[in-house]
Amino acid sequence: MTAARRLRTRDLALAALGAGALVLVTACGSATDLATDGDSTSVTSPEDPPLRTLPPTTGTPAPSATPSTPAVVLPKIGECRKPGPVDAALRVSDDDVAPVSCSGATSVTYLVRSMPTAVRSAVTAYDTTRILGSARGICEKAVIAHLGADQSTFKRSQFDFIVGVPSAAQTAAGAGWMRCDLVLPASPTRLAAVPGKTKGALKGRASSRYMQCVRGDIRVATGTVPCTTKHQWRGVDSVKLGAPKAKYPGAKKVQATMRDRCPAGVRRYLDTRGSFDYGYISPSRTAWQRGERWGVCFAKTRK
Repeated sequence: MTAARRLRTRDLALAALGAGALVLVTACGSATDLATDGDSTSVTSPEDPPLRTLPPTTGTPAPSATPSTPAVVLPKIGECRKPGPVDAALRVSDDDVAPVSCSGATSVTYLVRSMPTAVRSAVTAYDTTRILGSARGICEKAVIAHLGADQSTFKRSQFDFIVGVPSAAQTAAGAGWMRCDLVLPASPTRLAAVPGKTKGALKGRASSRYMQCVRGDIRVATGTVPCTTKHQWRGVDSVKLGAPKAKYPGAKKVQATMRDRCPAGVRRYLDTRGSFDYGYISPSRTAWQRGERWGVCFAKTRK
């Protein structure tokens, strides 16, 4: 048995995917032979996306709405929209985006509810990082039920969500709702059209088309794609790295956990006792601050 190759890691800011580090290592029949260099400090990736600001309204308050002219129209489950690239990257939509036809739409609303206190506080503070972090648990629980999956399967799927909150004008008029919109990223900067039927989409064998995959060399990849796209790496296992309120343990500890946990899951998928290559995506500090606590393990494929 030869020692595993030592390959440098690159930390990639995957804005639309939660900002993770893509790493390739080789397992030579034993997880104890794994080694990797570097840390998660980005040296080649773009800067983390800025906070999305929602300027407080100024001047004379708008007149109160009459019962016949409601100030705010509540969103509805099943409505479709086309979020802009900034909304897709930040995973928060605070624009007054009108619903569109679901044919070719890039998001569909699967949950509408009153805004919890923590989300309302984040909206009042105009802080999208806090909005996403405060709403993540609500949206994730609902999307897992909607897709018919468990949390581990959802985390290695390409499906994601955007938190919708009232615009500044709607908030000033008294809007108190929030919504969760399902999206399917086609790349770190572009959303694909959502399937015509999304309820139960991660049930059964058909779910494989919606898993995370990586094209080309995973060491220099800038994001994941749906597995319907030509790819060389497939997400086959997920690793929980901490509790929702846990502090970021540091890149070295996160990557060490991924190196310890990934070989077994990839080996099961490949059904092999021999050597194999695997990679992983682990959350960066920025992604951790936005509430992400899971990493994904990738097996090399021939597709």
